[in-house]
Amino acid sequence: MYFLFLFTIIAGASYFIFAPRRFDFLSVFFFSGVMYMCFAILGYVELPSYYLSYTYTSRSYAIIVTFFLVLLAGTIARDVFASPAAYAAPPAYVEDPDARDYLAILAAGGVMLGAGCIAVYVLNDPWLVLAADKREVLEHTGARSRAYAEMFTIHAVLAAYLSRRHFLLVAAAALALFILFIGFRFAVVMSVLGILVAASARSPAVRALYRRWVFCAAGAAAALVLVGVRMLLPVLKSTDNPGARVREFDEFVLNILLVNEAAGPALIFLAGLESGTHLGYGHFLSALPSLLVFMAEAGIDVQTYNDYVQGPVLEIPAEVRGFADSNLGSWYAVGGISAVVIFSCAYTGLVIFLSSLMHRARRSCSLYLAWLPILTFFNFRNDFAQVFYLSKQVVLTWLLLAAFAAVVAASRSSRRPPDGMDSSAAAAG
Repeated sequence: MYFLFLFTIIAGASYFIFAPRRFDFLSVFFFSGVMYMCFAILGYVELPSYYLSYTYTSRSYAIIVTFFLVLLAGTIARDVFASPAAYAAPPAYVEDPDARDYLAILAAGGVMLGAGCIAVYVLNDPWLVLAADKREVLEHTGARSRAYAEMFTIHAVLAAYLSRRHFLLVAAAALALFILFIGFRFAVVMSVLGILVAASARSPAVRALYRRWVFCAAGAAAALVLVGVRMLLPVLKSTDNPGARVREFDEFVLNILLVNEAAGPALIFLAGLESGTHLGYGHFLSALPSLLVFMAEAGIDVQTYNDYVQGPVLEIPAEVRGFADSNLGSWYAVGGISAVVIFSCAYTGLVIFLSSLMHRARRSCSLYLAWLPILTFFNFRNDFAQVFYLSKQVVLTWLLLAAFAAVVAASRSSRRPPDGMDSSAAAAG
Protein backbone atom coordinates (compact mmCIF):
# COMPACT_ATOMS: atom_id res chain seq x y z
CA MET A 1 0.00 0.00 0.00
CA TYR A 2 2.92 2.34 0.62
CA PHE A 3 4.02 2.24 -3.02
CA LEU A 4 0.42 2.71 -4.17
CA PHE A 5 0.28 5.77 -1.94
CA LEU A 6 3.47 7.19 -3.47
CA PHE A 7 2.23 6.44 -7.00
CA THR A 8 -1.07 8.19 -6.29
CA ILE A 9 0.68 11.28 -4.94
CA ILE A 10 3.11 11.47 -7.86
CA ALA A 11 0.39 10.85 -10.46
CA GLY A 12 -1.89 13.43 -8.88
CA ALA A 13 0.82 16.06 -8.63
CA SER A 14 1.76 15.46 -12.26
CA TYR A 15 -1.83 15.96 -13.36
CA PHE A 16 -2.36 19.15 -11.39
CA ILE A 17 0.97 20.58 -12.55
CA PHE A 18 1.06 19.60 -16.21
CA ALA A 19 -2.60 19.39 -17.28
CA PRO A 20 -3.96 22.40 -19.23
CA ARG A 21 -6.01 23.77 -16.36
CA ARG A 22 -6.06 26.77 -14.05
CA PHE A 23 -4.79 26.75 -10.51
CA ASP A 24 -8.10 26.40 -8.67
CA PHE A 25 -9.47 25.19 -5.35
CA LEU A 26 -9.27 21.57 -6.50
CA SER A 27 -5.53 22.21 -6.81
CA VAL A 28 -5.53 23.68 -3.30
CA PHE A 29 -7.46 20.62 -2.07
CA PHE A 30 -4.90 18.20 -3.49
CA PHE A 31 -1.70 19.97 -2.47
CA SER A 32 -3.07 20.77 0.99
CA GLY A 33 -3.84 17.08 1.39
CA VAL A 34 -0.27 16.21 0.40
CA MET A 35 1.05 18.68 2.97
CA TYR A 36 -1.08 17.24 5.78
CA MET A 37 -0.24 13.65 4.77
CA CYS A 38 3.52 14.30 4.55
CA PHE A 39 4.27 12.03 7.51
CA ALA A 40 2.79 9.13 5.53
CA ILE A 41 5.81 9.46 3.24
CA LEU A 42 8.08 8.84 6.24
CA GLY A 43 5.86 6.03 7.47
CA TYR A 44 5.57 7.22 11.06
CA VAL A 45 4.87 10.22 13.25
CA GLU A 46 6.68 10.86 16.50
CA LEU A 47 6.32 13.54 19.15
CA PRO A 48 9.03 13.05 21.78
CA SER A 49 7.71 15.88 23.97
CA TYR A 50 4.50 13.86 24.46
CA TYR A 51 6.23 10.45 24.38
CA LEU A 52 4.00 9.46 21.48
CA SER A 53 4.93 7.49 18.37
CA TYR A 54 2.70 5.83 15.76
CA THR A 55 3.43 3.94 12.54
CA TYR A 56 1.39 3.98 9.35
CA THR A 57 -0.20 0.64 8.50
CA SER A 58 -1.77 -0.79 5.36
CA ARG A 59 -5.18 0.31 6.63
CA SER A 60 -4.08 3.91 7.17
CA TYR A 61 -2.51 4.03 3.69
CA ALA A 62 -5.70 2.57 2.21
CA ILE A 63 -7.76 5.38 3.75
CA ILE A 64 -5.42 8.08 2.44
CA VAL A 65 -5.22 6.55 -1.05
CA THR A 66 -9.01 6.27 -1.18
CA PHE A 67 -9.39 9.98 -0.51
CA PHE A 68 -6.82 11.01 -3.13
CA LEU A 69 -8.26 8.66 -5.77
CA VAL A 70 -11.76 10.08 -5.27
CA LEU A 71 -10.42 13.64 -5.46
CA LEU A 72 -8.43 12.89 -8.63
CA ALA A 73 -11.36 11.09 -10.25
CA GLY A 74 -13.69 13.98 -9.46
CA THR A 75 -11.19 16.54 -10.76
CA ILE A 76 -10.58 14.69 -14.02
CA ALA A 77 -14.30 14.14 -14.53
CA ARG A 78 -14.96 17.83 -13.96
CA ASP A 79 -12.18 18.83 -16.37
CA VAL A 80 -13.37 16.40 -19.07
CA PHE A 81 -17.14 16.80 -18.89
CA ALA A 82 -17.49 20.46 -17.91
CA SER A 83 -18.59 22.78 -20.68
CA PRO A 84 -15.44 24.18 -22.35
CA ALA A 85 -17.07 27.59 -22.59
CA ALA A 86 -17.70 27.61 -18.84
CA TYR A 87 -14.02 27.65 -17.96
CA ALA A 88 -12.32 28.82 -21.15
CA ALA A 89 -13.00 32.49 -20.40
CA PRO A 90 -12.00 34.29 -17.20
CA PRO A 91 -14.64 34.18 -14.43
CA ALA A 92 -17.48 36.68 -14.45
CA TYR A 93 -16.10 38.65 -11.51
CA VAL A 94 -12.91 39.34 -13.47
CA GLU A 95 -14.71 40.80 -16.47
CA ASP A 96 -17.46 42.78 -14.71
CA PRO A 97 -16.28 46.32 -13.83
CA ASP A 98 -19.75 47.22 -12.52
CA ALA A 99 -19.29 44.90 -9.56
CA ARG A 100 -16.17 46.68 -8.33
CA ASP A 101 -18.01 49.53 -6.60
CA TYR A 102 -20.24 47.04 -4.79
CA LEU A 103 -17.22 44.97 -3.72
CA ALA A 104 -15.44 48.12 -2.56
CA ILE A 105 -18.40 48.97 -0.32
CA LEU A 106 -18.43 45.40 0.97
CA ALA A 107 -14.70 45.62 1.69
CA ALA A 108 -15.14 48.89 3.58
CA GLY A 109 -17.88 47.31 5.66
CA GLY A 110 -15.65 44.32 6.37
CA VAL A 111 -12.83 46.55 7.57
CA MET A 112 -15.14 48.53 9.87
CA LEU A 113 -16.93 45.52 11.34
CA GLY A 114 -13.71 43.50 11.60
CA ALA A 115 -11.99 46.34 13.41
CA GLY A 116 -14.98 46.73 15.70
CA CYS A 117 -15.05 43.02 16.61
CA ILE A 118 -11.32 42.83 17.29
CA ALA A 119 -11.55 46.03 19.35
CA VAL A 120 -14.21 44.38 21.53
CA TYR A 121 -11.94 41.36 21.90
CA VAL A 122 -8.87 43.40 22.84
CA LEU A 123 -10.58 45.99 25.06
CA ASN A 124 -11.92 43.22 27.24
CA ASP A 125 -8.28 42.71 28.29
CA PRO A 126 -5.77 44.95 26.48
CA TRP A 127 -2.81 42.96 27.81
CA LEU A 128 -3.87 40.06 25.58
CA VAL A 129 -2.14 41.82 22.68
CA LEU A 130 1.18 41.30 24.47
CA ALA A 131 0.45 37.81 25.79
CA ALA A 132 3.17 35.37 24.77
CA ASP A 133 1.09 32.23 25.29
CA LYS A 134 -1.77 31.63 22.87
CA ARG A 135 -3.63 29.55 25.46
CA GLU A 136 -3.68 32.62 27.69
CA VAL A 137 -5.27 34.58 24.85
CA LEU A 138 -7.94 31.93 24.39
CA GLU A 139 -8.72 31.58 28.09
CA HIS A 140 -9.14 35.22 29.12
CA THR A 141 -11.85 36.35 26.75
CA GLY A 142 -14.67 35.01 24.60
CA ALA A 143 -13.72 33.74 21.17
CA ARG A 144 -16.83 34.88 19.28
CA SER A 145 -15.78 38.49 18.68
CA ARG A 146 -12.32 37.36 17.57
CA ALA A 147 -13.76 34.66 15.29
CA TYR A 148 -16.11 37.10 13.58
CA ALA A 149 -13.32 39.66 13.31
CA GLU A 150 -11.36 37.07 11.33
CA MET A 151 -14.30 36.33 9.04
CA PHE A 152 -15.06 40.00 8.37
CA THR A 153 -11.37 40.58 7.67
CA ILE A 154 -11.16 37.72 5.16
CA HIS A 155 -14.15 39.10 3.25
CA ALA A 156 -12.63 42.58 3.38
CA VAL A 157 -9.26 41.47 1.99
CA LEU A 158 -10.78 39.47 -0.86
CA ALA A 159 -13.40 42.09 -1.80
CA ALA A 160 -10.78 44.85 -1.72
CA TYR A 161 -8.48 42.81 -3.95
CA LEU A 162 -11.25 42.08 -6.46
CA SER A 163 -12.40 45.71 -6.49
CA ARG A 164 -8.79 46.85 -7.05
CA ARG A 165 -9.06 49.45 -4.30
CA HIS A 166 -5.50 49.58 -3.02
CA PHE A 167 -6.23 51.69 0.05
CA LEU A 168 -8.94 49.27 1.20
CA LEU A 169 -6.64 46.32 0.52
CA VAL A 170 -3.88 47.85 2.65
CA ALA A 171 -6.36 48.55 5.46
CA ALA A 172 -7.80 45.02 5.35
CA ALA A 173 -4.34 43.45 5.17
CA ALA A 174 -3.19 45.53 8.14
CA LEU A 175 -6.17 44.28 10.13
CA ALA A 176 -5.34 40.68 9.20
CA LEU A 177 -1.73 41.18 10.29
CA PHE A 178 -2.83 42.69 13.60
CA ILE A 179 -4.94 39.59 14.25
CA LEU A 180 -1.88 37.51 13.35
CA PHE A 181 0.19 39.46 15.87
CA ILE A 182 -2.35 38.66 18.58
CA GLY A 183 -1.79 35.01 17.74
CA PHE A 184 -4.31 33.84 15.12
CA ARG A 185 -3.18 33.06 11.57
CA PHE A 186 -6.52 31.88 10.17
CA ALA A 187 -7.44 35.16 8.45
CA VAL A 188 -4.06 35.53 6.76
CA VAL A 189 -3.97 31.95 5.45
CA MET A 190 -7.53 32.00 4.09
CA SER A 191 -7.00 35.41 2.47
CA VAL A 192 -3.75 34.38 0.77
CA LEU A 193 -5.32 31.22 -0.66
CA GLY A 194 -8.33 33.14 -1.97
CA ILE A 195 -6.13 35.78 -3.60
CA LEU A 196 -3.88 33.16 -5.23
CA VAL A 197 -6.87 31.47 -6.86
CA ALA A 198 -8.41 34.79 -7.88
CA ALA A 199 -5.10 35.98 -9.34
CA SER A 200 -4.74 32.77 -11.33
CA ALA A 201 -8.25 33.21 -12.75
CA ARG A 202 -7.33 36.56 -14.31
CA SER A 203 -5.12 34.91 -16.95
CA PRO A 204 -5.89 32.39 -19.71
CA ALA A 205 -5.56 28.71 -18.88
CA VAL A 206 -1.93 27.58 -18.75
CA ARG A 207 -0.31 24.18 -18.94
CA ALA A 208 1.38 24.11 -15.58
CA LEU A 209 1.98 25.71 -12.24
CA TYR A 210 5.61 26.17 -13.23
CA ARG A 211 4.44 28.82 -15.71
CA ARG A 212 2.76 30.57 -12.81
CA TRP A 213 6.01 30.95 -10.93
CA VAL A 214 4.94 34.35 -9.67
CA PHE A 215 2.02 32.85 -7.75
CA CYS A 216 4.06 29.88 -6.56
CA ALA A 217 6.83 32.21 -5.34
CA ALA A 218 4.30 34.54 -3.71
CA GLY A 219 2.59 31.66 -1.96
CA ALA A 220 5.88 30.20 -0.72
CA ALA A 221 7.11 33.60 0.48
CA ALA A 222 3.82 34.29 2.26
CA ALA A 223 4.00 30.89 3.96
CA LEU A 224 7.58 31.47 5.13
CA VAL A 225 6.80 34.95 6.43
CA LEU A 226 3.66 33.66 8.12
CA VAL A 227 5.48 30.83 9.86
CA GLY A 228 8.38 33.06 10.85
CA VAL A 229 6.17 35.76 12.32
CA ARG A 230 3.98 33.25 14.13
CA MET A 231 6.95 31.47 15.64
CA LEU A 232 8.65 34.71 16.66
CA LEU A 233 5.59 36.16 18.38
CA PRO A 234 6.37 34.60 21.77
CA VAL A 235 9.86 36.13 21.56
CA LEU A 236 8.69 39.55 20.33
CA LYS A 237 5.91 39.84 22.91
CA SER A 238 7.76 38.45 25.88
CA THR A 239 9.10 40.87 28.47
CA ASP A 240 10.36 38.08 30.73
CA ASN A 241 13.99 37.10 30.04
CA PRO A 242 13.92 37.60 26.24
CA GLY A 243 17.44 36.20 25.85
CA ALA A 244 16.37 32.83 27.19
CA ARG A 245 13.31 32.84 24.96
CA VAL A 246 15.47 33.47 21.90
CA ARG A 247 17.60 30.45 22.76
CA GLU A 248 14.49 28.34 23.31
CA PHE A 249 13.11 29.53 19.97
CA ASP A 250 15.84 27.72 18.03
CA GLU A 251 15.09 24.49 19.87
CA PHE A 252 11.34 24.19 19.57
CA VAL A 253 10.40 26.10 16.41
CA LEU A 254 10.34 23.01 14.17
CA ASN A 255 8.47 20.96 16.76
CA ILE A 256 5.80 23.67 17.16
CA LEU A 257 5.41 23.96 13.41
CA LEU A 258 4.90 20.24 12.94
CA VAL A 259 2.59 19.81 15.93
CA ASN A 260 0.39 22.71 14.84
CA GLU A 261 0.06 21.51 11.27
CA ALA A 262 0.92 18.08 9.85
CA ALA A 263 1.94 16.09 12.94
CA GLY A 264 -1.15 16.89 15.03
CA PRO A 265 -3.74 15.60 12.54
CA ALA A 266 -1.47 12.66 11.66
CA LEU A 267 -1.17 11.68 15.31
CA ILE A 268 -4.91 11.92 15.94
CA PHE A 269 -5.56 9.95 12.74
CA LEU A 270 -3.22 7.08 13.64
CA ALA A 271 -4.13 6.99 17.33
CA GLY A 272 -7.83 6.74 16.51
CA LEU A 273 -7.21 3.92 14.05
CA GLU A 274 -4.99 1.96 16.42
CA SER A 275 -7.49 2.26 19.27
CA GLY A 276 -10.38 1.19 17.04
CA THR A 277 -12.39 4.35 17.75
CA HIS A 278 -15.81 3.91 16.13
CA LEU A 279 -18.49 6.59 16.39
CA GLY A 280 -21.06 5.67 13.74
CA TYR A 281 -23.06 8.01 11.52
CA GLY A 282 -24.61 9.50 14.63
CA HIS A 283 -21.37 11.46 15.06
CA PHE A 284 -22.00 13.23 11.76
CA LEU A 285 -25.61 13.98 12.75
CA SER A 286 -24.52 15.23 16.16
CA ALA A 287 -22.32 17.83 14.42
CA LEU A 288 -25.25 19.43 12.56
CA PRO A 289 -26.21 21.73 15.50
CA SER A 290 -22.93 23.56 14.79
CA LEU A 291 -24.83 25.21 11.94
CA LEU A 292 -27.21 26.89 14.39
CA VAL A 293 -26.77 30.54 15.33
CA PHE A 294 -26.18 31.17 19.07
CA MET A 295 -25.65 27.47 19.77
CA ALA A 296 -23.60 28.33 22.86
CA GLU A 297 -26.47 30.34 24.37
CA ALA A 298 -28.75 27.38 23.69
CA GLY A 299 -26.46 25.17 25.76
CA ILE A 300 -25.47 22.98 22.81
CA ASP A 301 -22.10 21.27 23.27
CA VAL A 302 -20.85 19.41 20.21
CA GLN A 303 -18.14 16.77 20.61
CA THR A 304 -15.47 16.49 17.92
CA TYR A 305 -13.44 13.45 16.89
CA ASN A 306 -10.51 15.03 18.70
CA ASP A 307 -12.44 14.90 21.98
CA TYR A 308 -12.72 11.11 21.66
CA VAL A 309 -9.01 10.64 20.90
CA GLN A 310 -6.96 13.17 22.89
CA GLY A 311 -8.64 12.34 26.20
CA PRO A 312 -9.74 8.68 26.25
CA VAL A 313 -7.03 7.33 23.91
CA LEU A 314 -3.97 9.56 24.38
CA GLU A 315 -4.89 10.54 27.95
CA ILE A 316 -3.75 14.12 27.43
CA PRO A 317 -5.08 16.50 30.12
CA ALA A 318 -7.63 19.00 28.83
CA GLU A 319 -5.54 22.02 29.87
CA VAL A 320 -2.62 21.08 27.60
CA ARG A 321 -4.46 19.68 24.59
CA GLY A 322 -3.43 21.43 21.42
CA PHE A 323 -3.46 18.93 18.55
CA ALA A 324 -5.45 19.74 15.46
CA ASP A 325 -8.19 17.33 14.42
CA SER A 326 -8.20 14.77 11.59
CA ASN A 327 -10.98 14.76 9.04
CA LEU A 328 -9.93 11.41 7.56
CA GLY A 329 -9.92 9.91 11.03
CA SER A 330 -13.41 11.19 11.75
CA TRP A 331 -14.67 9.92 8.39
CA TYR A 332 -13.33 6.43 9.05
CA ALA A 333 -14.68 6.42 12.60
CA VAL A 334 -18.15 7.16 11.26
CA GLY A 335 -18.46 4.15 8.96
CA GLY A 336 -15.18 2.62 7.85
CA ILE A 337 -13.80 2.80 4.32
CA SER A 338 -17.30 3.20 2.82
CA ALA A 339 -17.77 6.40 4.82
CA VAL A 340 -14.38 7.65 3.59
CA VAL A 341 -15.62 7.15 0.01
CA ILE A 342 -18.95 8.89 0.74
CA PHE A 343 -17.45 11.95 2.41
CA SER A 344 -14.59 12.21 -0.09
CA CYS A 345 -17.19 12.28 -2.88
CA ALA A 346 -19.34 14.78 -0.94
CA TYR A 347 -16.48 17.20 -0.24
CA THR A 348 -15.08 16.95 -3.77
CA GLY A 349 -18.53 17.49 -5.25
CA LEU A 350 -19.16 20.47 -2.97
CA VAL A 351 -15.85 22.07 -3.96
CA ILE A 352 -16.67 21.59 -7.66
CA PHE A 353 -20.19 23.00 -7.19
CA LEU A 354 -19.09 26.08 -5.22
CA SER A 355 -16.24 26.67 -7.67
CA SER A 356 -18.74 26.71 -10.54
CA LEU A 357 -20.90 29.22 -8.66
CA MET A 358 -17.83 31.37 -7.99
CA HIS A 359 -16.92 31.26 -11.67
CA ARG A 360 -20.32 32.71 -12.64
CA ALA A 361 -20.64 35.09 -9.70
CA ARG A 362 -20.07 38.81 -9.77
CA ARG A 363 -21.05 40.48 -6.51
CA SER A 364 -21.04 37.26 -4.46
CA CYS A 365 -17.62 36.02 -5.62
CA SER A 366 -15.91 36.99 -2.36
CA LEU A 367 -18.19 34.57 -0.50
CA TYR A 368 -16.85 31.57 -2.43
CA LEU A 369 -13.26 32.80 -2.32
CA ALA A 370 -13.58 32.99 1.49
CA TRP A 371 -15.50 29.73 1.95
CA LEU A 372 -13.60 27.37 -0.33
CA PRO A 373 -10.23 27.69 1.48
CA ILE A 374 -11.98 26.37 4.59
CA LEU A 375 -13.24 23.33 2.67
CA THR A 376 -10.01 22.66 0.79
CA PHE A 377 -7.23 23.62 3.22
CA PHE A 378 -8.48 24.06 6.77
CA ASN A 379 -10.73 21.03 6.35
CA PHE A 380 -7.79 18.64 6.84
CA ARG A 381 -7.25 19.73 10.43
CA ASN A 382 -10.91 19.84 11.42
CA ASP A 383 -13.84 17.60 12.25
CA PHE A 384 -17.39 17.84 10.87
CA ALA A 385 -18.50 20.16 13.66
CA GLN A 386 -15.62 22.58 13.12
CA VAL A 387 -16.15 22.71 9.34
CA PHE A 388 -19.88 23.33 9.86
CA TYR A 389 -19.17 26.02 12.44
CA LEU A 390 -16.68 27.87 10.24
CA SER A 391 -18.95 27.56 7.19
CA LYS A 392 -21.80 29.06 9.18
CA GLN A 393 -19.63 31.97 10.22
CA VAL A 394 -18.33 32.74 6.74
CA VAL A 395 -21.83 32.67 5.20
CA LEU A 396 -23.41 34.69 8.02
CA THR A 397 -20.75 37.41 7.94
CA TRP A 398 -21.03 37.66 4.16
CA LEU A 399 -24.82 38.04 4.40
CA LEU A 400 -24.36 40.90 6.88
CA LEU A 401 -21.82 42.59 4.62
CA ALA A 402 -23.96 42.01 1.51
CA ALA A 403 -26.91 43.65 3.25
CA PHE A 404 -24.69 46.58 4.26
CA ALA A 405 -23.37 46.96 0.69
CA ALA A 406 -26.86 46.73 -0.79
CA VAL A 407 -28.18 49.47 1.51
CA VAL A 408 -25.23 51.77 0.80
CA ALA A 409 -25.41 51.16 -2.96
CA ALA A 410 -29.17 51.80 -2.98
CA SER A 411 -28.81 55.04 -1.01
CA ARG A 412 -26.09 56.25 -3.38
CA SER A 413 -28.17 55.50 -6.47
CA SER A 414 -31.25 57.21 -4.99
CA ARG A 415 -29.30 60.46 -4.61
CA ARG A 416 -28.23 60.50 -8.25
CA PRO A 417 -30.43 62.53 -10.65
CA PRO A 418 -31.98 60.68 -13.61
CA ASP A 419 -29.90 60.74 -16.78
CA GLY A 420 -32.44 62.89 -18.58
CA MET A 421 -32.56 65.55 -15.86
CA ASP A 422 -28.79 65.59 -15.61
CA SER A 423 -28.36 66.19 -19.33
CA SER A 424 -31.12 68.83 -19.36
CA ALA A 425 -29.47 70.73 -16.54
CA ALA A 426 -26.16 70.60 -18.36
CA ALA A 427 -27.77 71.93 -21.56
CA ALA A 428 -29.49 74.76 -19.68
CA GLY A 429 -26.21 75.69 -18.06
